[in-house]
Amino acid sequence: MNDYELVYLIQTEMCQVAFDFMYQKYRRFIWKQIHLLHVNYLEFDDFHQEGILMLLKAVSTFNEAKNKTFMRYFELILKRHYYHLVRRLPRYILKDEASFQQGTYYIDESIDSFLMTCSDIEQWIYQFYFVECRPIASIAEDLKLSKKQVYNTIYRIKEKYKSML
Repeated sequence: MNDYELVYLIQTEMCQVAFDFMYQKYRRFIWKQIHLLHVNYLEFDDFHQEGILMLLKAVSTFNEAKNKTFMRYFELILKRHYYHLVRRLPRYILKDEASFQQGTYYIDESIDSFLMTCSDIEQWIYQFYFVECRPIASIAEDLKLSKKQVYNTIYRIKEKYKSML
């Protein structure tokens, strides 16, 4: 069976056998994309499950009239989702060493003292942008500021923090 027949069976009849066949066909492609991103091995299973969900999404939203092959459509959806997930992954690795854990107290203390030197707007933007990882457009809308003002405040926060170090 080709992809179009499988997609038709899944979209119209919710055929589990067709989806299993589709999964077997694309599972190696999903693993290949995970390995190309150099994801931590602890995250492999999570990314694989996300890949299966993206396969289901691609099957359910695929439209043959758009002149795209299913493979390219699925690849586009999968890569975009994986890049989004990689951006959201934490960029640090916690270690179990006692000396490292002792240092966290000083880091927390220095951030608290740093925040005391910031204005109210800078504290809000620090919380939204650096802690909650919210997009700048959302921050600007919530605080009723322009995007330029938010960018400038982020720059001031970074400069204050650099000078404090």
